[in-house]
Amino acid sequence: MHQTKEQLKLEAVGPVQHWRHRLVPTCLHRQRLAGQVVRFGMVGFLTTAVDFLLLNLLFHVAGLPLLLANTLSYSGGVANSFVWNKHWTFSAGGSKRWRQELVAFMLVSLSALLLNDLGILTLNRLFGGDSFLAINLQKAGASAISMVWNFVGYRFFAFRSHHSEAGV
Repeated sequence: MHQTKEQLKLEAVGPVQHWRHRLVPTCLHRQRLAGQVVRFGMVGFLTTAVDFLLLNLLFHVAGLPLLLANTLSYSGGVANSFVWNKHWTFSAGGSKRWRQELVAFMLVSLSALLLNDLGILTLNRLFGGDSFLAINLQKAGASAISMVWNFVGYRFFAFRSHHSEAGV
């Protein structure tokens, strides 16, 4: 009996994987750079929301100094970022190198934290203002810089072996 390409493909990846692959828009396929960028953006949005929420609570409600509040809030977002980026964005879920990936991830994240802290302090000194709007605009500027740094660092340093398997 001769099987069609679809039947062979279904047997190779399994029925759940096959339908999931067909239902997920091409822009979200993690085998493509564009899919990784879109997924990273989605994870980044969630991480940024946690970061901004914590920053506002720690700075405006708890009254912590800006640098301390920013460092703590940024660290809160990093906690879930590793899991989401490892397992969902960069397809490194089954990797046996998780300790190495965690160390590399933390090095990238710590350097991004330094960029973020430097960015928010610089913008605060340049433009001033401790109002809700001013602090959040300063945080947005600092976050834009660290987000680009994180994508490049996570993709090429922390999870580097997995993007080459995807043909990118």
